[in-house]
Amino acid sequence: MEIQYGSAIDVGIKRGGKPNQDSLVILTPKSQYALPPVLIVADGMGGYKGGEVASQIVIQQFTEGYTGYTGKSFAVASYCEQAIRKAVVKMQEKAKEDVEYASMGSTVVVVSVLNSRVSVVNVGDSRAYLINPNGVRQISYDHSFVGEAMRAGLLTAEEAMHHPKKNQLTQSIRAAATEIRPYYGAETLANNDSILLCSDGLWGVVPEPMIQYMVNENPPQTAAELLVQTANNLGGPDNISVIIAKPIQDGPITKPSIRVQAVDATITQISNR
Repeated sequence: MEIQYGSAIDVGIKRGGKPNQDSLVILTPKSQYALPPVLIVADGMGGYKGGEVASQIVIQQFTEGYTGYTGKSFAVASYCEQAIRKAVVKMQEKAKEDVEYASMGSTVVVVSVLNSRVSVVNVGDSRAYLINPNGVRQISYDHSFVGEAMRAGLLTAEEAMHHPKKNQLTQSIRAAATEIRPYYGAETLANNDSILLCSDGLWGVVPEPMIQYMVNENPPQTAAELLVQTANNLGGPDNISVIIAKPIQDGPITKPSIRVQAVDATITQISNR
């Protein structure tokens, strides 16, 4: 399956002049028969410089794990677990060097695509969606105070959007972590589906109907840029990161094929500017 990609990242109107604490990367294999593409967004936290460094550490560990992958098949869970574990170690080392980084941490949302199978892994509240003309469906799991409250039936989606603790995370990748329990999910990619990954600078600002329209009506790169522009037009209160993947359909989507050994990969984008 051929896939078109688009991505955009911006510091946001209200954080102009400060470090961008978001980072993103699109990883694609050089060979058609190597690894599946992997899309990653990370949203850092922890002081003026800590968030920027934390998200870069997360992206770097996932990138190194991808480009150096040598397994006979791509096991998403073990790939993510190793990258998260190494990211925590790197953050701990950084915190020992400089106490300023002791509170650093980052979210991460990871999506891999193999034919009709979409695998999702996330820690924190950066999100992944499946979007088509019929609707918008979140396929990641918010590790946050309001996310837990909504699942318990204590808050509505509208109440959660305006709750004073809406940015309080219950899970993150951080130097002080004692236990991290990522969410793992799998979805089937249907005809006309697009995949969207984003930080809360998008989903917490731009209404879902607007996101749906822009993703469905534009090529991925155009849609990504329009979404960032829209978030800024609506106040741009936070850093904004967007990745969009849209399959190019020549016919019906087939079932997943046998996965084969990975050899090497190309980083098509890595950024937190």
